[in-house]
Amino acid sequence: MKQLSRKPFVLMLKDDSGELEAVPLDPGLINSDNALIVLDEYNDTCWVWVGRKVNMPTRMHAIRMARSLQKSGHQVGVTTIGLATSKFVEMMEKDDSDAQVAESIAAFRAAMDGKWLFDDRVLAFKKGSEITAVETLPPPKPRDDGPLPETVEARTVTETEPPRPAPAPPRPAEEISLTVGEKKAAHLLWATVKNADLAYIESVRRNETTGLKIEVPGVMVLEVEPKGSYLEISPIDFGKSDIAKKIKSEYEAMSKSL
Repeated sequence: MKQLSRKPFVLMLKDDSGELEAVPLDPGLINSDNALIVLDEYNDTCWVWVGRKVNMPTRMHAIRMARSLQKSGHQVGVTTIGLATSKFVEMMEKDDSDAQVAESIAAFRAAMDGKWLFDDRVLAFKKGSEITAVETLPPPKPRDDGPLPETVEARTVTETEPPRPAPAPPRPAEEISLTVGEKKAAHLLWATVKNADLAYIESVRRNETTGLKIEVPGVMVLEVEPKGSYLEISPIDFGKSDIAKKIKSEYEAMSKSL
């Protein structure tokens, strides 16, 4: 635990569609519906929890804000909580099948467990907790290896070196081969960023294949997967808005040449 001039606190912040709100620490809020940032001074850790039902814009906002709060902390009254936190732990519930993520989630739940008391309604602390000073170990003593050996005089002997062979010519760069489906995915991405002011792109892995999730907030959400010579798009109807129709039209026009 980091040495503080006051008792340590834990502060839980809930990200509600891009707005952060300090809430009383409650382990019950660690669920699929919520995105949480927890500044934990007991463990010198900034925890970020993103439930599997949280939409992409809220998820990205929570992670971005957590990175900022890890450095600057969050002020409650006259107290700044979590300033310059050394550890950052990001947990996506949708990735809980990964052993490292599952271990982080278990550690997070354990850290939030127990009986908490509160100052200023939202600053959680444990009764009887004490700040433990970190002891500084003395530097190691220099090792005594006895007297130094006698100095040996080195003489340089010049030898005629044989001629070096000419360096091998550089290897040509390997060409990257893309399938037709992958090229169509690139066309779809270009049509999206060309016509939308804001778009979120996420890698999606299912059954050992890699696809993409493309979200334009308030316009469309697509999942695409290249399959050889074609691109599987779900849903096939991009949406009814003018922007969605324009993205679909430009994507289809660019893909005709493939």
